[in-house]
Amino acid sequence: MMSTKKRFLKIDVRHGERIRKALLEHKLLDTDYRILSQDGRLIIPLRSGFEDEKLDSILGPIDYETGEMEFELISQSPKSLAEALENYLTPEELELVPRSYDLIGDIAVLEIPDELSKHKEIIGKTFHEVHRNFSTVLAKKGAISGATRVREYQCLSGEDRTDTIHIEYGCRLAVDLSKAYFSPRLLEEHNRIAQLVKENEFVVDMFCGVGSFPIHIAKQRRAHIVAIDINPDAIKLLNKSMKLNRLLGTIEPIVGDAKDYSQTHVADRVIMNHPSGAFNFVSDACRILKPRGVLHYYDFMGGDDPEGMAVNRLSKLVEDAGYSLATVDLVRRVRNSAPYEFQVVIDATIM
Repeated sequence: MMSTKKRFLKIDVRHGERIRKALLEHKLLDTDYRILSQDGRLIIPLRSGFEDEKLDSILGPIDYETGEMEFELISQSPKSLAEALENYLTPEELELVPRSYDLIGDIAVLEIPDELSKHKEIIGKTFHEVHRNFSTVLAKKGAISGATRVREYQCLSGEDRTDTIHIEYGCRLAVDLSKAYFSPRLLEEHNRIAQLVKENEFVVDMFCGVGSFPIHIAKQRRAHIVAIDINPDAIKLLNKSMKLNRLLGTIEPIVGDAKDYSQTHVADRVIMNHPSGAFNFVSDACRILKPRGVLHYYDFMGGDDPEGMAVNRLSKLVEDAGYSLATVDLVRRVRNSAPYEFQVVIDATIM
């Protein structure tokens, strides 16, 4: 195998997936060479011809090293899934091949458009040949639906299973995609909220899913988190995750409807990550919050000003519940959820 001297970036392995995606997006990752792992650190080959200031802006406030070393060339493998499928699909079909995928533990999840449904199996098996580090390759089937917010999956290659252990910022999360809601695209949001929580806070997560927010918070803060979900499988997975992590805080898992949570004005902070249905529970969140408590509200919004529309909607819902939106501390788009639609988060203080 050929090798050559390349500039490298060395980072802690826990930042690996986030930084890899960021470097790829900014065309700084040299995908012709192998990423190396050494003593809990990743050594990533970089393309040449950019200023260090650009690297600083992409990485943010994390510790890293740069230098030069030998890297192995991986020229024998196709550079992309589309390239590996050139002998199987027409040029028009190749344009529709997924360019990205969700990485959940040792499972890769593809979203294959309907136009390529007859090629699902070959796409999955070819993907697995290109990305051999996964145990399972799944394809999404349909949309998230129902009170438990789950969807169906089809196994395209590898072990036929939907359960795994997913790691985010050192948090080990027990996940079963067919049984409980989980999105790896929210890892930055999980960490952001955890860092906002203060010591000894009382937090209520009204729709906790597998418990990503509670685990992140309890891993970082001595707080008490009430984690509610109507799906008993989600709470079983949260209980498993609680045993997988060394927690500073305490988590109180509850199977049930968040509307039935009877405590009033107890929470310093309420998390409402159910963007397709949180608006139905705003009055309950206001009831649970202490005066001047913080609400983290998530919603799906389209249009030219999704942030403004989300704030207007939340403000009216809070007023209809007999409370007021004292301050809007943050409003931003978290991710694209569909063409011309975004998941928006609002951090607001409620009176």
